[in-house]
Amino acid sequence: MVNRHVSYYHLANEGIDPQTLQGIRHDQPIPTKTLDRLCRMSECQPGELVEYLEDGKEDM
Repeated sequence: MVNRHVSYYHLANEGIDPQTLQGIRHDQPIPTKTLDRLCRMSECQPGELVEYLEDGKEDM
């Protein structure tokens, strides 16, 4: 989102639910339908927005 200059404010104005935005901020799961919308809005692939980490192996 940062690289594409997409803010949470912009996402909210595009109809992303506030609870979903809160979940994104806190690394909580989001529905695949929301992931689809985020990819369309950001013109990117899902792998550019998410990263798979095994439980207990967070390196970020």
